[in-house]
Amino acid sequence: MSLTQTLIEQAEPHWAEYVQHPFVEQLAAGTLPETSFRHYLKQDYLYLFQYTRMFALAMYKSENFAQMETARGMAEAVLSEIDLHIAYCREWGISEAELFATEESAACIAYTRYVLDCGISGTLAELYAAVAPCMLGYAEIGKRIGAQPPVPGNPYQAWIDTYAAEDFQQVAVDFSAFFDSLCQDLTPAQQAKIAHIFTTATRMEVAFWDMGLHCRM
Repeated sequence: MSLTQTLIEQAEPHWAEYVQHPFVEQLAAGTLPETSFRHYLKQDYLYLFQYTRMFALAMYKSENFAQMETARGMAEAVLSEIDLHIAYCREWGISEAELFATEESAACIAYTRYVLDCGISGTLAELYAAVAPCMLGYAEIGKRIGAQPPVPGNPYQAWIDTYAAEDFQQVAVDFSAFFDSLCQDLTPAQQAKIAHIFTTATRMEVAFWDMGLHCRM
C-alpha cells in the first residue's frame, strides 16, 4: 500500500466526512443552494492565492532541482487555475472586483495559515503532507461523481467535469508518486508527524465545506 493510501486510511473518519460531505453530495445532485456555491467560489479564490504561496515556499524548501521543478510546475498549474477560476466566477455573476473585495473566512484563514505554518516551521515533506488532502481529495471526489450519470440540468456540471478530467486526475497520480518518494526514508516518528498533519489538513477541508454549505464567515 502506498503512503498516501495509508495516510487516507489513518485519517478516517475525517476523510469520509470530507469526500462525502453534504456540500459535495448536494453539488453532485444539483441541489446545492446557489448562494452556498457562490460563497464557496469566492473563498476558493482566496484559498488559491494562499495555495500558490505554499508551492512557492516548497521551492524554497526544496533540496535539489528535481524537487524545485515539481514545486514550480505545481505553482504554475495553480496560477493557470486562478485565471480559469476568475472566468468561471464571472459566469456565476461574480466580478473580479467582487473577488478582490471578498473578506477571507475564518475557515479559509485557519486552513491556509496552518499549511503555511507547517511549511515554514517544518520540512518539505511536512508541507506537502498539509497540501496533499486538497489535491487527492478533489481528485477522488471528481472521479467518483464523474463516473455517475450526469444529472440533467445540473448547474455544477462544469465544476464536476474539471476535477473528473483526465488531466487533473493525472496531476493527482503524479503528486501521489512524488510524495511517496519524498517520504520513503522517514523514520517512524517522522511518519507519525506526517500522518498527524495530513489528518489535521483533512479536518480543515471538512470545515471548508461546512463554511461553504452554511455560508459562515
